[in-house]
Amino acid sequence: LGLAAALTLPAQDFKITHGPWLCDMTEDGVTVLWTTNKPALSWVEATEDDGRSFYAAEHTRHYETVAGRKQAHKTLHAVRLNNLRPGTKYCYRIFSQEVLEWKHGDNVLYGRTVASNVYKRAPFRFRTFPATGTDCSFVILNDIHGRADDMTELCREIDFGKHDFVMLNGDMSNSIENEEQLFRDFIDASVNLYASETPILYNRGNHETRGVFAARLHDYFRHYQLCKVGSVCFLLLDCGEDKPDTDIEYGGLADYDAYRREECEWLRRAVASETFRNASARVVFLHIPLDGGTWHGSNHLRNLFLPILNEAGINIMFSGHTHRYGFHPANDEVRFPVVVNGNQSYIRCDMTGDRIAIRIVGPGGRVAHTHEFPLR
Repeated sequence: LGLAAALTLPAQDFKITHGPWLCDMTEDGVTVLWTTNKPALSWVEATEDDGRSFYAAEHTRHYETVAGRKQAHKTLHAVRLNNLRPGTKYCYRIFSQEVLEWKHGDNVLYGRTVASNVYKRAPFRFRTFPATGTDCSFVILNDIHGRADDMTELCREIDFGKHDFVMLNGDMSNSIENEEQLFRDFIDASVNLYASETPILYNRGNHETRGVFAARLHDYFRHYQLCKVGSVCFLLLDCGEDKPDTDIEYGGLADYDAYRREECEWLRRAVASETFRNASARVVFLHIPLDGGTWHGSNHLRNLFLPILNEAGINIMFSGHTHRYGFHPANDEVRFPVVVNGNQSYIRCDMTGDRIAIRIVGPGGRVAHTHEFPLR
């Protein structure tokens, strides 16, 4: 009996600890992430949401694989769903089977399987991005700095189901010291608010480059990318740090000048791509604004990125970092408008075929500022 209890109790304790949340949405795929408290073999089952029961038919299991091998040694699970249909609603369920023992070879001893609930609540749902069209709606948050409760209160009245994605535009954490802090600062609150069904787009801020766990952030979110929703292109640019690499605050670990030069070469290729050149609108997210500031990071970003973006037909850029609202109309130096969101508000952006409508919303749902730009 004692031996049986010793073998059974750990299995009963096996559980999903955080998530799921959605990232890297495209017109034909999405990545589903979650964590367990022990290593597990994990998979996702998904089906088009046609009104039938989730268990009306058997579903394919989608695993996280690397070079043809299913991952079973991890507690962070990132399963990519591919070959989906554009603009289509899906429902899904996550599963994890505990790895009890794995001493050598591939002699894996599995334990209990846990899964998201599809009986007491509806399955999780999402809609893939459309392949064409300019209509797009999204929410932007930034500079939360770990104030998850404040973010929850700020977003209380948002119907996230009406938006294509939520953009986290930097400094959601103050620094990243461990995995649990990452969840406590903003991921758990995002899951509770929207992220199991409305995807996250993520931009790293300068504060998220700091801390013992900062180097692991790329396991959870990509650092820069080109994203397409319908015929609209979004550039997510990583700012790196704001002071010189040699600053004592960085403990000799910073190498962001070289990193930004590398990103700049990627940016040059991205804006020259057929996808970007044929876009109906072009939006940039960058945590540190390009049009102000005299610190090293601001100057370096401006020197590297601005000449490329000024020739790329950008419609608008969204930034944060300053902790206060700002608006900078297009001028000879920066040839596109820049909207800077503060740390006590969110931005709602609605794009249609002929305009971009922006509302900056503060506590209590109060609209503090509005902007509207024609799409040429």
